[in-house]
This record gives sequence, structure tokens and C-alpha cells, in this order.
Amino acid sequence: MIQASTLSSKVPPSLSGIPFLGNARSFVTENGISVEFLQKAQREHGNVVHFTAMNRSFYLVSDPELVRQIMLEQVTGFVKIEEISQKPSGLARFLGRGILTAGYEEWKPQRKLIQPLMQHKHIAEYANTMSAMCDKLLSRWQDGEERDIQRDMTQVTMWIIAESMFGISVEQSKLLEETVKAAQEIVIADMASPLPAWLTNRDRRAVKINTVLNDVFMQIITDRRINGSSGRHDLLSILMETRDEDGQPMSDEFLRNNILTMFFAGHETTANTLTWAFYYLSQHPAILAELQREVDNVLPSGRLPTMDDLPQLPYTMMVIKEIMRIQPIVAMLPRGILKDTTLGGYQLKAGAFVLISPYVLHHDPRRWSAPETFDPTRFSSENEPKIEKYTYLPFGGGPRICIGNHFSLMEAQILLALIVSRYNLRLAPDAKVEALRHITCSTKHGLPMLVERRA
Repeated sequence: MIQASTLSSKVPPSLSGIPFLGNARSFVTENGISVEFLQKAQREHGNVVHFTAMNRSFYLVSDPELVRQIMLEQVTGFVKIEEISQKPSGLARFLGRGILTAGYEEWKPQRKLIQPLMQHKHIAEYANTMSAMCDKLLSRWQDGEERDIQRDMTQVTMWIIAESMFGISVEQSKLLEETVKAAQEIVIADMASPLPAWLTNRDRRAVKINTVLNDVFMQIITDRRINGSSGRHDLLSILMETRDEDGQPMSDEFLRNNILTMFFAGHETTANTLTWAFYYLSQHPAILAELQREVDNVLPSGRLPTMDDLPQLPYTMMVIKEIMRIQPIVAMLPRGILKDTTLGGYQLKAGAFVLISPYVLHHDPRRWSAPETFDPTRFSSENEPKIEKYTYLPFGGGPRICIGNHFSLMEAQILLALIVSRYNLRLAPDAKVEALRHITCSTKHGLPMLVERRA
């Protein structure tokens, strides 16, 4: 249990840095968040390590029990970083006070409203949409051609989120994709850039990004009000028909923030998971062969998967879970410290940030055997129950665990199974695969692969 600071607590080990910049250049590189820097800090200095970047203090916490305390027991003491900012920063610049970025008290009623809509019985009907959109993508593939798989996975997951969450066809997909990437760069720079926002035009760029996002999503809301939502089952229609405890409809701000949150977090994360899945499978032919055996048995002749097929595809899900371990899509989970406190016997100062790195936790050799090895059997029905709590955080943890986790897993399972049943994907000879870690982990140069139709 975390208690107020006492004289018996000690100061965490601290990394040396240069004046003003601190460790900024090591912490954030041209490839985004440096997990190598975080791993080295944990390996050399322990489970609670202090460092600075641009006069900001950070505590890297890498012990599962301490992570549990932060994310479960003390959610009101370790808060979303947007809560301690004097002005909108981080994701709140773009998502407002939606379910992902709102403070705990503001978050609770939003979660109460939205959580039931993301449970299995509601998202099950999206399975056919997922299969149909993937089939649409594959109809564009030509046997033997080179495709940028990251772009394709982003496209198909964008189609899916647009149809299932908003009931629309997103024609502005290219614009939205570029806008989301630009927003991520600003969020990371807000935290660790050596230059202030006003000097680098981040504030002005953020205003332009919000103008694009507002125009797109408010038009969606306006069109729905004009044309009605009778007979629709997408999330937007359900939210627009929902009433709060006082019988009032949801405000435009609530709809905008939460629709945008679902879009922001609901397509790119799955797209990146699938992109990395095809990369790792191309490097591990034995695992690919095992996966093909399963999908060929369940989906003969590459037929479209249905919800009923998913329990018959356990190895497919094992592959997905191992991808989310070895290459976690969320680079880090930051929390702000509201008041001086202690954690694990160490003094932590108010106003600083706690960083939880899924990558560091997922690659800790003290808790994972051969953590650099891609091995889906870690998540077999026999082995998965043995995984220590809070060592595996693909969707975060505690009460603020990702609300779309069931949707994301179902989507990844359906798309991976269908694509593998129809195509072999080989890494293009000139491919350069490099991780880019902003808010999510993508491939810096895309993922060029040769797609070959299976007989």
C-alpha cells in the first residue's frame, strides 16, 4: 500500500544528465521513445529509477507489484498526466476530456455509459463487418505484388472502425491517417522535447489538427442528426440515443470527444499489431506453418470467418497475444503524481511523472523465459494462467484498462486468420524494418511485403 512520505523512505537512484536537457536526448530519439534507454536504466539501477528530461522529473517503475499499486490501488493518486497540466496537453490536446483522458471522477460516469456497449454481446455483431472489410481489402491484392502491409492494415482497420463505430464510409482516410500521426508526434514532444511548444509551432500545429478533426467528426454527428439513426447499431447511434441519469442526451462535446477517442485508439493499435504479426511470422516459418494448419482446418478455401469460428482458432489468438508481448503497441503508460508519496520505500515528488513501460515489463528476463524469442506457446491454455499479474500489459490494467480490448482482440483474430488462410506474405528484399515508438509502436518505413496467393 502506498503511504505518505516518511523519514524512513529513501530517494530512488537517479541517472546523471546534462544541464537543462537531463536525459531528454537518450529518452526520446528520432525513433520516438527509446525502450533501450528504459531497459538499461532498469537493468543498471533497479525497479524504481529517477531521471529528468527538460526539467521534468520521471520515475520509471518496473516491478509488477508496484505497477499493480499504481494502476489498481492508487488510481486517484497516480493520475492521467492531463490532470496535472495547467493547459490541455498530451492526448487531451486532441481528445478533450473523453474516456481515455478524463480525470478519474469525470471518467467514472463516462465509463459507466460506454463500458456496456463494448461487451461481448454488443461487439459480436461486428464480426461480419470485420470479415467483409478484410475481404474487400484482399480483393485489391494481386498475386505476387509488393504491398505496404502497414498501410493496408491501417486502411482495413479504419474501414472497420468507421463502419462499426460510426456507421459511415471514411473517404478522408488518408487525411485522417496523417492527422493522427502528426498528433502523436506533438504528444511525445510535449513531454520530452528540448524546445518549448511556442518555439516549435506545436501549439499552432495542434490547432490546425483539431480543426481537421472537429470538421470531420462534427459533420458525422450533424449528418446523423439530420438523417436519423433508426435501425442503426453502430456505437455513435447508440450513444446519441443514450440518456444520462437526469434523462438528458449526450452533449456534442461528449460525443465528439468519445467518438474521436474510439477512432484514435480503435484502428491504429490493431493495425500495428497485425503489421508486426506479419513481420514476425515471416521470420518464423515453423510458427507460420502451425498457424496455417489451424486456419486451413477452420476456414477451408479461405472462407470468411464468423464469430462462431473464433473459439476454434486458439493458436491464432496465441500468436496475437505473443505479438503484443514482444512488440507492445503502447510505448509507455505515464501517470502524474498529485502529491508527495512513497512507492516501494522510495520518495516520489508531486508533479513528477511515473512511467510504466510495457516493453520493459514484457522483456524482463526475471519473469519471462528467453524474452527476446517469439514463442506463442507462452499463451497456451496451460501456460497463460502462470503469467504473473501486471507483467503483461497489452491494454493497461486496473479500472482504466482499455475499454476496447475485446473489440481489438476479436478484430485481430479475424483479420489474421483470413489473410493467412489466403496468402503467404514474404518480406520484400529491400525492406528496412525499424520500430517507431510515439504513442503507439509502428514500423518507421512501413512494411513492404510480397503477397502470394496460396493454392
